[in-house]
Order: sequence, then C-alpha cells, then structure tokens
Amino acid sequence: MNILNFQSENPSERDAFKGESHDRVAQAIHDYINSRENHRVIGLEGEFGSGKSSILQMLERKIKEKSSKSVLWIFDCEQNYQGSIKSNFIELFTDQITSLLTKIGDKAAVPEVLKTRDIALGRHFSYTKDTRSHISVWAVLLIASGVLSPTFIRDYLPQLRGNMELPWWQHLFYLGTSLAPLIILILAYFFNGKEQVGKKRWNISSLLKGSSDDQITETIEISKEVSPLDLKRALRNHLHAVKDHHFIIVIDNLDRLPRDVLRSVWSDLEIFTSVTGSENLSVIVPFCSTKVSQYLNGDSEQSYDSRDFIAKKFPVVFRTPPIITSGWKDAFRTLWAETFGPESQSDADTCSIILQRHSPMTAGLVTPRLQKRFINDIATTMLVTAGQPSLICIAAYIAICKYNNISIESLLKEPAAPSTEDAAATDNSGEKEQREKNSANLARTKRTLKTLLGEDMNRGWHIQVLQIHFQTSPDIAIAELIDQPLATAIESQDGKQLASLAEYFGFTDSFLRGLEGEVSPNNLFLALHKAANSENCDISVLIPHINKKFTENSLLTALVPEAGYFEATRGLISLGLSKAIFDGELKSARDAFLSINRRAYEPDAKDAYQKVVNMYDSYLNALDEPFPETTMDSSEVLFHILVPDPDLLVIDVNRITLSQKGRSDAVRQIISNDTISFDLTPLPQEEWIYCLHQCFRGIKMSSVTHDYQLSDEKSTEIINAITYDPTEERSWVGLAFFEKYSNTIPALIKSHLPSTESNCIKVAMAIVYMRLGMGAELAEIPEIESALTKESELLNSLTKALLHSGNLFTLTLEPESRSIVAPILAHAIKKRIIAKIYVFHVYREYTQLCEALSNAGLAESEFLAWITSFSQLAEHLPTLDEIDPKFLNTILMGSDDSMLQLRAHILDRDFGSEIDKAGWLAIFNSPNARVANTLDRMVVEKLDFKGEKNAHAAFSTYISALIKKSTFEDPSEQVIGNIKNVLDLFDKDTLFVIGTELRACTYDGTAPIEASIFILSTLNSLLPSVTPRNKVEEERLLQILLFIHRNPESTSQASDFLDHQWEQLADWSISKDNKDTYASYVTKLRDRLPNVYADLSNKTGFKARMKKFASALMARPSDTED
Repeated sequence: MNILNFQSENPSERDAFKGESHDRVAQAIHDYINSRENHRVIGLEGEFGSGKSSILQMLERKIKEKSSKSVLWIFDCEQNYQGSIKSNFIELFTDQITSLLTKIGDKAAVPEVLKTRDIALGRHFSYTKDTRSHISVWAVLLIASGVLSPTFIRDYLPQLRGNMELPWWQHLFYLGTSLAPLIILILAYFFNGKEQVGKKRWNISSLLKGSSDDQITETIEISKEVSPLDLKRALRNHLHAVKDHHFIIVIDNLDRLPRDVLRSVWSDLEIFTSVTGSENLSVIVPFCSTKVSQYLNGDSEQSYDSRDFIAKKFPVVFRTPPIITSGWKDAFRTLWAETFGPESQSDADTCSIILQRHSPMTAGLVTPRLQKRFINDIATTMLVTAGQPSLICIAAYIAICKYNNISIESLLKEPAAPSTEDAAATDNSGEKEQREKNSANLARTKRTLKTLLGEDMNRGWHIQVLQIHFQTSPDIAIAELIDQPLATAIESQDGKQLASLAEYFGFTDSFLRGLEGEVSPNNLFLALHKAANSENCDISVLIPHINKKFTENSLLTALVPEAGYFEATRGLISLGLSKAIFDGELKSARDAFLSINRRAYEPDAKDAYQKVVNMYDSYLNALDEPFPETTMDSSEVLFHILVPDPDLLVIDVNRITLSQKGRSDAVRQIISNDTISFDLTPLPQEEWIYCLHQCFRGIKMSSVTHDYQLSDEKSTEIINAITYDPTEERSWVGLAFFEKYSNTIPALIKSHLPSTESNCIKVAMAIVYMRLGMGAELAEIPEIESALTKESELLNSLTKALLHSGNLFTLTLEPESRSIVAPILAHAIKKRIIAKIYVFHVYREYTQLCEALSNAGLAESEFLAWITSFSQLAEHLPTLDEIDPKFLNTILMGSDDSMLQLRAHILDRDFGSEIDKAGWLAIFNSPNARVANTLDRMVVEKLDFKGEKNAHAAFSTYISALIKKSTFEDPSEQVIGNIKNVLDLFDKDTLFVIGTELRACTYDGTAPIEASIFILSTLNSLLPSVTPRNKVEEERLLQILLFIHRNPESTSQASDFLDHQWEQLADWSISKDNKDTYASYVTKLRDRLPNVYADLSNKTGFKARMKKFASALMARPSDTED
C-alpha cells in the first residue's frame, strides 16, 4: 500500500456503474439529436459531480463512431466569462469553423468567416472629423489698427511742425487713429474680461487663434460590446459556411458562473433558440437546476417561478441518473481497489457507509466526483500521517470534519454532550430536523468507530482521529488537543475553556496527569468553579481526585488567596469538595482571629487586624461553617474593627459578648472623649451609641452592682469634665454609670437642665433620676418623653445596664412619672430584658400596674405571662391581706403551672393542714373578702382540701359556743358564707357526723330556741333527720313550731325546711299527750306547712282533731296563745 493510485477527475468515456445508466442517457441524447424533427435546444440536468461531463464524453464518442457530419463542441462558460463572454464565444467558435473548413479543404471560405468575426467584434470602423475654427472680431480690429496707426502717425508729425494750425477736430482725429491699437485692446478687455473661455478666464492672448477652443464633431461606426444581434448574425454566417455539417454546441459549466453573469448568459440563450430553428445547430446546456433556480430567483420570487422559467427555456431536459443505488457502491469498491488494493474491501464498505451518511451534497447525494475526491483525500491523509492510522478513522475524520465543517472537538466529545450545531439553533423546523438527523448520523458513526477500533487510550479511535487531525504521534496529538489547552485554561482561570475540554474523550486522564504536577490552588479552584457554573459541564468525577491530591499534599499551607478564591471554594464544596482539606487553614485563621483579641490594640495596625478578620470570615463563608459564640476581652478590637465592618459575611457581632474585663473597658472607651481618655482609643462621634448597644446587647436588668460601674475616683474626673464642657454627651453618659451618687448629683443635673438641648444628655439625666427614684424631678426634664423616643437605642442600652425592675415599678406607680416610665417598663417586659423581678410591687399594686401598662400598650395577658415566667414568685408571696385582689383572683383562676404553683402555695399556707383550730376560727370570723373569695374558688374548683381535721374541730367549737350563749346572736353573712364554704370542702362522711352534731344542737333543750331556728334555717342541709326520737325532742319540736308561728318573718327558711321534710314527720309516732298540741300548731301553720298539714289531715287518729281545730280556727277572728 506504499504505492497508491490516485483517482483522476477527468470525465470518463465509459460508464463505470453496474447499471450503465449514464451510458443510456448519452445514447438517448444521441438518438434525440439525430432526429431533425425534434427541438434543438436540450437541457441536461444534474447535481455537481453527478456525471454530466462523463455523459457528454460518452455522447461525443457515440457521435464520432456513427456520424462524420456531426461535430460536438464544448464551450466552457466558467473559463471564458472574464471580459465579454459573447466576444470569447465568437472567437472560439470562429476557430472551430476555420479548423473544420481547413479540414474539409474549403479554405476559400475562411476569409469570409474571419470578416464576419471582425464585423461582429467591431474591428471594422470608419472615422470622420469635422473641425470648425474662428478668429475674434477684436483681433481683426487690432490687426487693422496696427497696420494703419503708423501711417497716421507719419502724416501727423510733419503737420505738427508746420506753420499752419490744424483745427481741433483734426488733432483729435490724428490722436485717435495713432492710439487706436491701445484703445481697441482696452475696449476688448472691457467687454470680454469677465467671460470664461472653456475652462480658462479670458485674457489678451484669447484674441489670437492659438488660445481659442475648437468644436469637433466625430462619427465612429463601432460597438464597445458585442450585441445579441451581432452574435446572432455571426452565428448564422458561421453555420452557413459549414452548412453541410451538424454542429452540436455544449454550453458547459453555466451553473458555475457568478449570479449576475449567469443571468446575462441565460438571457442570451434565446439567440441559440432562434438560430437552431433554421440552421444546422443543436445546443446542449448542462446545468444544476437547484443552483440555476437559486440564481434566477429575484429577492421576492418563489423557487417555483424560476423552475418554471427553466422549463420554458428547455422544453426537453435529460436528467443524470440517481446515484444512491446499490450500483454506486460497486463502483466505489472498484475505485477503492484501484487506489488501495483489493485486500481492504471491508474497509471500502465501511467507508462507503460513512460517506453516504455524511455526504456534503444536497439531500445526501454521493456523486462519482465526490467518490473520487473522497478516496483521494483518504490516500493523501494516510501518506502524511504518522503511525498508520486506520483508513476508516481517516474516512470518518474527512467526511465529518472536512466535508461538513464539524470541529474536531465536536467529534471527540462524549455522546451526551451537545454538538456544536446546537449552538446555532433557530426556530426553523426544517433546520432543526436536519440538525437532529446530523446528530443521529454522528452518533451512529461514533458507535461504528467504537465497535471496530475501540476506545483504548493507545490505539482507540479517539487517539487515531487526533493523530490524523494534528498529523503527529498520539502523545503529542492528545497533548495538543487536551493537555496543553487544559493546563492553559487552569493557569489562566478560564472556566469556559475548561468546560469545553471536559466533554472530550480522555479529559479525565489528562486532568489527572496535570494534577500530578505542581498546581496552584487559586488557579485550579477558580477555573473549576467557573467551569461548573457553565452549562453542561459536570466536574463531579474530578472532585475525589482533588480531595486526594490536597489531602496528601499540603498545597494550601502557604496559599495567598486571590479574588474569587473563597467563592470558588464554596461552590466546589457544594459539589463534593472535602471540607477536611481546609481544616488546617480554618484553624490557623481562627487562631489568628483570637490572637488579636489577646494583644493590646494598636491603632496603626488596623489594616493588619482587618486582613486577619476578613481571612477568617471568608473561610467560614466558603466552608459554610457557623461563627461560634465568642467572648472577647478587647472592646477596642470589637468596636474599631468588627462593628464598623459592613462586609462581614459570617462573623456576627451579635454572637460576640464581652467578658467582664471587656465590658468594663468598653464602658470607659465609650465615654472617652477629648476631655476624658481613660487610656483608651475614643470612638468616632457617630459610632459610640451603637457600640454601647453592642456592649449591653446580651445582658438583662438586675439589681447587682456591676464591675463596669465607675468608682468614686473616676466619678470625680467625669464631674470635672461635665463642669468643663456641659455639652459633651459621653460625659453625661459616664455620669449615669456611677456606682454611687452623692447628694450633689441631683443639684448638678438641675443646674444644667435649663441649658441642655441634647436628647442624649436628657436620657442620661433621666437614667440618673430613675436610679435615684426621683419621679417628680424626672418629669421636670424638658421634653423628656420626646428625647426618650428619639434616643430609644441609647435608652434601652442604659436601661439594661443600670436599672432594675424595682426602679421602673416604683416610678410607674408615682403619678408624676407614670406616663414617662410606664412605656419603658412595657418595652422591657415585651423584650424580656429583666433578669430579676421585684415582686413586692407586683403582689400589692397589680391592678394599678396593669392600668398603667395598658395605657403604655401592654395588655394584661402579656404582663401576667411575663410575671409567671419568673420562678421566685412563691418565695416572696405575702399574706392574703397584702395581695392585690385582682392578682389574687388571677392566681385562683389561673391554669398555667406558675399560677397553679402560687395557688397551691396559698392554699397550703392559709388553708392547709398546718392551720390549727384557732386559725380556722379566725378564718370563719374573718371579714376579709380575699378569704371569702379564696374559699369560694376552692369550692367551685373542687380543690384538694387538707385542713379538714382542724376545721371540723373549729366548727364544732364554734357551733357549741354559738348555741350556749344566753342571748343568741345570728352570725354575720360573711361568717356564714365562710362556714358554708368550709363545710362544702368536707368529705361526705365528715358532713354526716357534723349533721348528727347539729341535730343534737337543734333538739338541745338548754340552748336558746333561736339557735335551733338558726340551724334549721342555715345549716338544715346537713341534718340527717328531724323526726323526734323521744318526748324531750317532741317538746323541743313543739317549741320550734310555736316560735315559727309567732315569728313568721324570721323563720320562713325553717318552716320551708320542715315542710320539705313532711315524710319524716309523717313517720313520727307522737305521744298521746302531745297529739292535740301538734295538730293545733300544724293547723295554725297550714299555709306555711302545707305538705305536713295535708298529710296529718288524712292520717288516722288525726282526722277528727284536724277538722275540729280547723273549725275552731275558722270561728275565731285571730289566734290566741296556748
């Protein structure tokens, strides 16, 4: 295969295809031309390279074989369109005619043919010149005066010397004639001086012939361009000179002309059409209809119009046969064997498939010319490529990259990667369909290459394609395609270029080779991050190798991060880059950050501090690590470096707290000014309030003395500073931070109060007054409420730092300061900034505090929820007499844990098992509404009662003492209510025992009858039975009935109770002695004891008595005592 036979591009006289379809077309044209009756202008349509020239060669051979009177002449338009194509046609056609005349021995006709040519080309012409000249009138006068003027001068001079005087007019005449030339020149200039002669201004020389413009008229009998009429005449004359021969003119390569030239030649074809009708001429025009119709179309015309125009021009059109048939592949194998030898026929079949798949021709045609060109390109590429790559690889590379202009990068990309054609996607459905077809063909060819050649990194098809493209060895080729561009992309941080390389076969191996050397983390991370952000680039497969590389090598130790490095790192970590490889750098950054806190602050090193902070902040952000809670000792670093920095990403100053020392330094730094330094760097005027807020952001109000409060020594310095400059706000804030206040401080504030305009100073004064509990003085500060509102941040900071809840409660309860302090207290409660509550005020003044806080915008429910959030409430619970009634009711009705705890504490302390009999007697007799309210809630809520034992004893004692009084007095309603509530808390068994005790007391004959009426009226529900059991009880009941009869106003409850117990009384077996008395009392009380009366009236043994007593009662106007 070292000696290759390249294919020739010349037309063939023999049909190489198995079906011989080209030869049949040539024969058909030959038969058509031989018939004189047929149309003499023939079209031969076919795509470029489809075999039109071969058909013409076959036709010429057939003509020569069968006819000596026919001549086929091919006029190549492409070679002769420069200059005048019609002139070139006449010249060449004349040569053909003269050669034929010479050949047949008719040389006498040659001169006439040449004359015809010269006339047509315009070489014979006649020339006529008509020249018309003139001389100026002024020139004639000047010449005449110049001739006559000397004569008059010679005649005039003698007369001047004579004795005879001449008249004046003769003098005038002689002078005029003597000076005539000068006068004529002056007059000529006067009349012509402003005229233009040709392109020149008129002057004296214009009077002469040499300076005048001549008008020339010429008649030239010649044409600059051969006209269609001249061409037609010359063509007729030439054909007439050889009238015994049949000329067949082939106007070839018409479709290869430029657009304008093609349109011009197309119009001239009409000349041949008119000539062929009467002369011995046939015209064959081979053309590509697609190309011609495209050129003939106007801008707004449709392709149908031009194709119809072609059909009109060529009524008879022969077409070259289709190429994509089974026959062409046989011809391709023949051509392949001629070039590469017969031993590689399988390669020929594969290459023919690739050519058919990626044909650059319209509609995927495979023409004979394309086949020859394809085979020759494969051969030349094979000769210049090292390593003897596969012919199939060469064929694929040529068909895809060379013929279809697809880049080598697209060919080598992975199958899932989009092709380069996609980048130019449009909305045209036809183009989209073609792109999809091309992509499918490309994928099929890749599968073919993979199947035949594999994907080995040494001899796989990718490597061979690289060799073919770069015409070099595999290692150099892959380095040229991937290694070097990859290294360049990483070094220049070009993520887009790296992304384009990631789609190539062998990219990962190339990347790993590059990773084995020295690589800059800055360049690598930035390039990979940019590549990952581009579309269709997956770098996840590279991440494990990067993790391994940076885990095994300390490449990050001496790294100086560039702009964008941390952003790239953050992006790569989200894709799987290990955070562990940055552990050392993060620890170093954190150690450096903490170290600046432990060193004395140096104002000149601010940039160095900032660099350390930014480095730590960037690492936290890149690694997505939270900023931990940090305690700092250096308030100067916090206030000068961290707080003013608006660009911090993760470091949160709100998560930084100052230590005890740091907060003390912070207070001194905040109040430092031009007068007071405290050996600390003062803060800018616009930042000290915010820094104060940051200093006390995390603390809550408490009553302890803080280390940051100022001692007496520093207090004296601040007072002196205020005296020196009363307008310095930070000095007054320092006054608020005094640990102790002397008696002179209120006077100092009052002395400066009238001249104070600063809201900050007013807030500081207010804090001092609040600490001192001076509500009236606080209200005297001018526009204090407005100042507190405007400087709310300063107020909140000082409130948390210096006040406690007792201060606020006390001043809220004072009428003068209530409207000022209540909003501050409400805000403190809402924000939960009070660490310890002064419950003394809450228990005793709850109602008043609720009212004040409600006016300040805090609902009672919020206030109560805040109170119950403290755990020390029960420890300081006062007695019931001291608890605010509203708060007590809230405790008793509350359901949350804190309220339940308080309620349990109250019940256990005031009504529990520890309360003795005397205590319960005090409870029974207590006039305190809080006691009654508590007992009511105990009954309603059915709360556990632990004091039953002592309460029972106390009740028994109380009842015994009550009924044994010689003069009975009804207990007060408050006492009765207390007793009833306590009894409602007793167990049922205990109540039964108490009932028996009360029954005994009711029938106790020694007790006042009022005592029995009291029990029957008030405690009747506890009595188990009212039926008398003996005569003593009978007599006691009769006494009760008599008392009821005599005191109806005060005994209604007792009578109602007895009537309700009529069934028990019905079971009473009354003694005979008391029957009449009982019947009489019941009859008298029949309106108040209707049930008893009705039962007794129907009872055996009482009916007669009841009727008798009733009759007697009706007869008497009023009752009498028995």
